[in-house]
Amino acid sequence: MQLRLLQPTSWLSKRLGLSVSTIEKLRAQGSPNLPPHVVVGNSVRYDNLAVEEWIEARLKASASQQGERHADQK
Repeated sequence: MQLRLLQPTSWLSKRLGLSVSTIEKLRAQGSPNLPPHVVVGNSVRYDNLAVEEWIEARLKASASQQGERHADQK
């Protein structure tokens, strides 16, 4: 069983290479360009495993789209 850790926005910032303020703006806008979050008390937290799954899904989608573009160019 993998341990699920709830990480702060600063952790997500480092993991995604985005500033904390950019993440906060995207979250306030309800952007789909961020992984899901939970609110614990007054703190916003990100489940480390959910973040990794979100990244993996985006990588697969990106690779799929690139494959489609290459097929269209032939």
